[in-house]
Amino acid sequence: MNKRTIAVLGATGSIGTQALDLVRRYPEQFEASCLVAHSSAEKLFSLVREFRPRVAALAVEPESLPEDVRFCEWIFGEDCAVRALEAAKPMDALCAIVGIAGLDAVWTALDVCERVLLANKEALVTGGRLVMEKAARLGRPMLPVDSEHSAIFQCLQARQGNPVRRLILTASGGALRTWPAEAIRTATVRDVLAHPTWRMGGKITVDCATMLNKGLEVIEAHHLFAMPPEKIDVVVHPQSVIHSMIEFEDGAVLAQMARPDMRGPIGYAMAYPSRLPYGAEPLDFAQLGKLTFEAPDTGRFPSLAMAYAALRTGGSAPVALNGANETAVAAFLREEIPFGRISEVIEETLNLCPVRGIAGIGDVHAADAQSRAIAEKIIRRRSC
Repeated sequence: MNKRTIAVLGATGSIGTQALDLVRRYPEQFEASCLVAHSSAEKLFSLVREFRPRVAALAVEPESLPEDVRFCEWIFGEDCAVRALEAAKPMDALCAIVGIAGLDAVWTALDVCERVLLANKEALVTGGRLVMEKAARLGRPMLPVDSEHSAIFQCLQARQGNPVRRLILTASGGALRTWPAEAIRTATVRDVLAHPTWRMGGKITVDCATMLNKGLEVIEAHHLFAMPPEKIDVVVHPQSVIHSMIEFEDGAVLAQMARPDMRGPIGYAMAYPSRLPYGAEPLDFAQLGKLTFEAPDTGRFPSLAMAYAALRTGGSAPVALNGANETAVAAFLREEIPFGRISEVIEETLNLCPVRGIAGIGDVHAADAQSRAIAEKIIRRRSC
């Protein structure tokens, strides 16, 4: 078997390190030929020493480059992921850069790679129609890595041409699921980052707590699976054992279940259509006892409803939603605004941003810049 060369964009983050654990376990199947990170230079140096890629890249150039990592080509700068992909030309690109910053890399990966392993939901939230049209035109598979979309993708393997009535995305509810509304408003960064079932980066963990993450996943599912918003439902499932479901026209529901470990969906995308054992502990249903479900509370977590509304509005509305959220979450993590202000900043930004058509990637970036500028003004005004 020939090894598949893979670029890991976001190599020092949660998804990237778990993907590299699979490369480590299956060296006969995979070669990490390109590693990209934002600013974690020392972590990336360690990975370069271990995996010895052909190309490595950092968005923030380090003060110095150790002699023992100079064997590969190094690329620096904000566009380093794009240039690294063009230089390495790997078979696969695992796109795990957080936020809209990963859009250009996904766009380039479609040009230079055989497959895109998508862990960057914002690429489809902001540029979904453009990205999916390009993937279809070039015949590039878009293999989902998010656990929910991987679950739906896996369930759809049993579709056999039958129409699907709806997709059902499960949500853990985040760290504040049971908190009363007033307490939610003043939750601290430490409170929010204490996710009960998943271990993720800071931005995604905050998005889980606002439930905006699930709203972004609704938009991603709309584009990935060509499903209208009225056929995409969300249910809160605190145990995070069922990762998502599909329902057929006859009422039959298929669910994908596993312990909450991202190596499962990452491995399924990397080795598709094969599966990669990674030492996962089998589910013990007797020990689990019961699985529970509840409707999302959009009164306490209004961001989910905003995401549905932005998807229905279309055009630049999802771009503005995402830009405002990224801006507000960054301010919260810097402890500049309280948790309750995140959804308010998003709502105010959406009310102030005119909705425009999206004809190209340049339109996406223009709408994103406008929404961020508006969100920053809202944050500064209220912070004074």
